[in-house]
Amino acid sequence: MRDNKLHTPVGVRDVLCEECAIKTDITEKIRENFRCYGYQQVESPTFEYIEVFSDEKLGSTKPEQMYRFFDRDGSTLALRSDMTPPIARIAATSYYQTPYPLRFSYFGNAFKYNEDYQGKLREFAQAGVELLGVNSSDADAEVIAVAVNSLLAAGIQNFKITIGDVEFFKGILEETGLPEEICKKLQQSIGNRDYVKSEEIVRAYSMPENIQKLFIELPNLVGSLDILTYAKRLTKNRNAKQAISRLQDLYQLLRNHEVEEYISFDLGMVNQLNYYTGIIFRGYTYDSGYPIVAGGRYDHLVEHYGAGMPAVGFSLKINEIVSAVMKHSVSVPEKSPKTLVAYTDAGKAAACQIANEYRRDGMYVENSLLGEDMEENMAYAKEKNMSHVLYFVDAVQVKVISLADEMGGFTVDVTVDELIRPGKEEKQ
Repeated sequence: MRDNKLHTPVGVRDVLCEECAIKTDITEKIRENFRCYGYQQVESPTFEYIEVFSDEKLGSTKPEQMYRFFDRDGSTLALRSDMTPPIARIAATSYYQTPYPLRFSYFGNAFKYNEDYQGKLREFAQAGVELLGVNSSDADAEVIAVAVNSLLAAGIQNFKITIGDVEFFKGILEETGLPEEICKKLQQSIGNRDYVKSEEIVRAYSMPENIQKLFIELPNLVGSLDILTYAKRLTKNRNAKQAISRLQDLYQLLRNHEVEEYISFDLGMVNQLNYYTGIIFRGYTYDSGYPIVAGGRYDHLVEHYGAGMPAVGFSLKINEIVSAVMKHSVSVPEKSPKTLVAYTDAGKAAACQIANEYRRDGMYVENSLLGEDMEENMAYAKEKNMSHVLYFVDAVQVKVISLADEMGGFTVDVTVDELIRPGKEEKQ
């Protein structure tokens, strides 16, 4: 019988020291990039009332995909499954009288139950921004630029942000003239990238020749500005044409942000979250099988929480970014102790005092808990890849042991006053 105390549940895992250090470093770099653009961090609860995530009008997370439980008063609660709805709630309830635009950032874990597990995590770390109160291509461009520069700050170099538009897809669906039920099947097959099925649907029904051609060629309408121009000639739907014009304008704005080399377009992009109303985008790197960023415009979501305001944002998939960075063996600044402070009982007070001075100056120093055996302390320091051991013989005498030398290091006997200490030179 398996002992569950020794295992993690399906869909969650431990993050061990090396990976955790890389994750922390990446998160801090992304956080600093968000700050540079003026986004202020907020935090939402790990669990909320289920209605925050599952309102049918929002078309967000399905209840069966959420981790649900009951409060003492019988209310149904759910672990956070999507980071955007809580930010919309915060904006509507706490910042509705604040001058626009609102710029928020967030960091946290979300939880979603995937029935077709296939190795996907059910607890995943995310970071993102939401820009609320402005409906313009300038706002869309800023958010995409923040996403690009966040990935660059994290150490990802080889990636593309692929952009589509919900209104374009809605427009060409209208142009088919098909019943709503058939349109939903067509949208679902394209959303699942089942282009064989979508072509079967298109060929099975009568529709204008231009729009039939557009749907059949939709899988190939991915790439540069040229595909926008081509698709614009194929559709006669006004909303679809306007959506393409917005994408063309957006590209020029992204050039102003100097991120155009990371941009491509995908007119067949369909998102499963129905609250998106304009542009949608995803980011991919060749080092990950899943999107590392996803976002878009959602102009009607916030109004469901009591205050109407347009919005656009994205979320970064931190786990996928960490995995991609680790595949390239990207070095993370060393922040583990390089000096071990060991001591006898007579040298303990002086050792702690000096170690504290070093830490106040920003150095990483580890106190030994192994007792007075010098050889044992040296062996431990070597195992931890430290470069020095300071062995306090008493309150005055210190042995400075270097472990970095290929010949086995060296030992120098000094007094406490002779130690190289923070600010010593300035005081003299």
